[in-house]
Amino acid sequence: MSVQLEIQDGSPHWWLSPDVWTVPGDDPEGAPGLPIAGQPCYMWARVHNTGTDVVANATVRFYWANPSVGFDRTSANYIGSANVTLNSGETKEVLCLVAWQPVFVNNGHICVLAEAFHNTSDPLPASPAFNVPTDRHVAQRNLSVLMTAPMKMAFSMAFEIHNTERKARQFTLKTKVGEMAELRPLVKTIGRQLPTGRGKVTNVGFIKAAVPCSSDERPQPIVERLEVAPGGRVGLSITGELEGEAALVHVIQEVDGKEIGGLSAVVVKGGAETRVKKGKA
Repeated sequence: MSVQLEIQDGSPHWWLSPDVWTVPGDDPEGAPGLPIAGQPCYMWARVHNTGTDVVANATVRFYWANPSVGFDRTSANYIGSANVTLNSGETKEVLCLVAWQPVFVNNGHICVLAEAFHNTSDPLPASPAFNVPTDRHVAQRNLSVLMTAPMKMAFSMAFEIHNTERKARQFTLKTKVGEMAELRPLVKTIGRQLPTGRGKVTNVGFIKAAVPCSSDERPQPIVERLEVAPGGRVGLSITGELEGEAALVHVIQEVDGKEIGGLSAVVVKGGAETRVKKGKA
């Protein structure tokens, strides 16, 4: 027998999955979009059975986390679950029956993740780590849209670095400028059309302060050997300035030169974004 459940990763960045999305508001069948702080939000996942056998009542679990890299099942926030039955080669869109309400602490910027498995026919690995890039069961979307101030064209976003290991670890954080075309597979589920105007980010870097205007820190383009205690978290902010209409920025987390986590942000000139027409992906 062969059951192979999969929620597809993003490409080229695995944390930008087209198979995980959110619907803000009271109607789970409403228009997809980014979570809105203080409003209910529903999660969906597109689950594939690439195996040769039918699977009955597979489990799909849904999680959210503050903008962060390196979280696992012990540090993510569990939302709820659903069940799905799939024939060989079948794909279904699965709704989490439980809504959650994004909080104002993170201004609605969150990471969402879903995993699909069957306890006997296609179980999860034993480790609490999600291992998104190597485990077909799980996929993640870690994308925020940041609006610049109308006059200053500056942007910032606080995020967390998680160490899920039982020993201290040293991480490297760096940024990478992306191309807006990387988000085309996500257009139907991010609630916005991609900006047509081009732009670039400058003075991009990391600071320790959650609110940039409260600090005289100079942004560091790379953070090297950031030590995080066992099971600990460290907060940083990414800051910069936008020239033009919009740009895409990735934050990449590495250990010993190996990429182990990431998040992305679309930086948009204040007032430049437009909404996608209502309709589910």
